[in-house]
Amino acid sequence: MNMDDTSLREALRAESESFRKLEEMHSSLDKKLVALSESSDHSLENEMEEKRLKKLKLKVKDEMYQTMRQFAEEQKSAS
Repeated sequence: MNMDDTSLREALRAESESFRKLEEMHSSLDKKLVALSESSDHSLENEMEEKRLKKLKLKVKDEMYQTMRQFAEEQKSAS
């Protein structure tokens, strides 16, 4: 069974609470980053927070893709 990213995401949303939480976290981090970038406060603290959020968002995205790879392998093995 060969699944594209969209199909994998849909299947994982249906089956995996942890994947749904990762997606929610990724979306939440994205919203926080948008809010920071739209802020008129360009302080050092905000720049540091933006860098921290970007790193965390990337980590969450990596976890999502790792989960997707594992799921795809499991689906391939099952067929």
